[in-house]
Amino acid sequence: MARSNHKQKDGFSGIPRRIIEHPSFKSLSYSARSLLIQLGYQYRGKNNGNLVITFSILKDWFGSNTTMYRARDSLYEAGFIVINAYGGQSGSGTKLPHLYALTWESIDQLKGDSNWMRYTHYPANKAPLSYWKSGVNPDFKIKKERDNQYKKDVKKIKKTSISY
Repeated sequence: MARSNHKQKDGFSGIPRRIIEHPSFKSLSYSARSLLIQLGYQYRGKNNGNLVITFSILKDWFGSNTTMYRARDSLYEAGFIVINAYGGQSGSGTKLPHLYALTWESIDQLKGDSNWMRYTHYPANKAPLSYWKSGVNPDFKIKKERDNQYKKDVKKIKKTSISY
């Protein structure tokens, strides 16, 4: 039977076979794999580094926020995702989420009005980090270190955004 000539109109969410076949992927829990699928769903081809993991967005997929955050920590520690921009309490009192990137794709430049005051930790449009291959994230930080990093990032942004 010949292939049809119509183009697929739906978006595509997938994880490359080389990753699924890798031992580090096989060692992930089912909830971590589910979260990785959801991050693949958020990824649109030009927004790697601007992916969000919050319970308000993912509550339909996880029974509790504890399960979701445990899955996130597992993916982060195993090197499947990295934190591109750290989140925390903003100056206006709103909470900014961490922005994540998949390590098998190159990280894209942050775009959008909500990201103009975010400090990114990885260069855009470089080769993929591929931390998932070793199953270890060399940039891993515990929660207290992540919170401190956000405070340092805010200070850096304030210094660079002040104009005389």
